[in-house]
Amino acid sequence: MVPQEEVWALLSDIRNAGRWNSAWSSIVFTSKQTHGPDTRFRARTDGGETFEFVISAWVVPEYIEFTPVREDGERYGITLESQAFRLEPEGEEATRVELMARASTHGVKGWLLGLLFWRGYQRQGLNAALEKLEGAFSSEEFDEPQEEATPATD
Repeated sequence: MVPQEEVWALLSDIRNAGRWNSAWSSIVFTSKQTHGPDTRFRARTDGGETFEFVISAWVVPEYIEFTPVREDGERYGITLESQAFRLEPEGEEATRVELMARASTHGVKGWLLGLLFWRGYQRQGLNAALEKLEGAFSSEEFDEPQEEATPATD
């Protein structure tokens, strides 16, 4: 059990997001801002893929939303629109964490993929993220120094 302020402190620390997001192995800021709404960053996966995000909503200490940054017209059969954490206190020492993903489908193939596979795929990913978040508070990992994110040079 962890107070809401501690959960918020971890989630809002984008520089060290790897503590709560196992998909992101490193973070590079693409904006001069490194905290708060409109912060932009590039997340790299262990597989070498990179994805750019912007913090599209920020309500301390209740809600944080990440939206992928895409080129105009860039879309897929299923397009992730955003992921968000909603935090609600449950007593003085506990926090209810709700993790949400919003996506859109395009075309018949996207609609079918969304209907047949998206919910299960997202449920698995969201559950893994919540487990990683919980693990950050139940291990020594939370107290260890983390690798620093670097500002973007391009």
